[in-house]
Amino acid sequence: MTSERRGTGRGLLAGLLLMMALAAGVGADQGKTYGTGVTLNSAVPVASLLGGPASHVGKTVRVDGVVTKVCQAMGCWLEIADQASGRGVRVKAKDGVIVFPRDAAGRTVSAQGVFEEIATSPVREAHGDHAKSAESLGAPAPTSPAEKVYWVRATGAVLH
Repeated sequence: MTSERRGTGRGLLAGLLLMMALAAGVGADQGKTYGTGVTLNSAVPVASLLGGPASHVGKTVRVDGVVTKVCQAMGCWLEIADQASGRGVRVKAKDGVIVFPRDAAGRTVSAQGVFEEIATSPVREAHGDHAKSAESLGAPAPTSPAEKVYWVRATGAVLH
């Protein structure tokens, strides 16, 4: 084999190894566990959470679905939408405790946490003695003062 042929073969091998390394990096967070992960065996459909929230408030729930939005500032929340209605439920982690990848939209996720009512009007004292708007806390803002806003306070998730 000539040295020119050997060089070409090595170049192909190096290129193939580089492509394999890049492909492995693309899915590096595939199946990655965030926080304490997910321990519940069955999920509550988003439609059930939003259609009858009072029966779920204060309970630990698991929600499975496709990520439709992610906090682009801190990665502290993601949203999972009901495919039929398009309405979504936000899964909010404590800031800095769980950081969701900002490019997670379109991927499937299993998330677990306590389902909470976080606002009944645009402003509510939600964290200690600091009054913050629901939107600043990572929740969708109510469209009217009487509308209630809910989220899953994430303790863990698995991104697929």
